[in-house]
Amino acid sequence: MLTDLERKVLRILYNFPHSIKKRMPTIRELEIKTGKDEKTVRSVLNGLVKGRYIECKDGNTQNIKIISTRDYDSPFKMRRNH
Repeated sequence: MLTDLERKVLRILYNFPHSIKKRMPTIRELEIKTGKDEKTVRSVLNGLVKGRYIECKDGNTQNIKIISTRDYDSPFKMRRNH
């Protein structure tokens, strides 16, 4: 299960390439969007890698590939009530 911060970072990673920028965010952009310092952002990214939510070749955020969004509720998903 993801922490709130991990969920927030995963949501940013998921949505960022769909914005005008068409790329993954830099560490600095993640710091700004989360309000956290570089060490914390890198720790969260490492946690997402270990949890197999993302792959990140050579530690460069531009090489991040999202491999799973389990435990992540997209704000764009329609919820069905049964």
